[in-house]
Amino acid sequence: EADEELGIQDDIFPWFHMVQWCAEDAKANCVFRWDLPRIQEVVALLAEDPDTFCMRCPDELPAGSGFSLEDDTAFIEWAAALLEWSPALRQVRFRLVPARMKEFTFWSRYFAGVLFARSFLLKPQNLQKAAQSKSPLQQRSRRWRLLAHILMSSDLTVGACWHWWSHHCC
Repeated sequence: EADEELGIQDDIFPWFHMVQWCAEDAKANCVFRWDLPRIQEVVALLAEDPDTFCMRCPDELPAGSGFSLEDDTAFIEWAAALLEWSPALRQVRFRLVPARMKEFTFWSRYFAGVLFARSFLLKPQNLQKAAQSKSPLQQRSRRWRLLAHILMSSDLTVGACWHWWSHHCC
């Protein structure tokens, strides 16, 4: 009850922590402004249905990322909170795990999608870096870069941007 009155960061768990995680590679002494409803809207679109999930979250986190579903990591807590937050995510996970992928693979791909989407929403300078990158992961992410550019440079809703993107880039 006291937490609600004070409005501390855990009122929005796991979002504050996930945003921090997405910004871990930021330069020192940077301050970010973030739009929680817009971030949640973008993240919700990652798992509208199983096919959408597979398209928007095609890659796992890199092996050296520290990702784990062990009890002593934040990822398992974030996953539980996200399942409570999103009935659609619950349904997608139910349909994909274990029929089409392992639990570890599902969450690694999901958090890779979150990291990728949010890194552009939080750090627009990543758009230019990604556009110039020659790495295979960044080359596969051309559509994500385009979507991030549309999201940041227009007054369209995220849903309208996804709709446009799906019909013109996929």
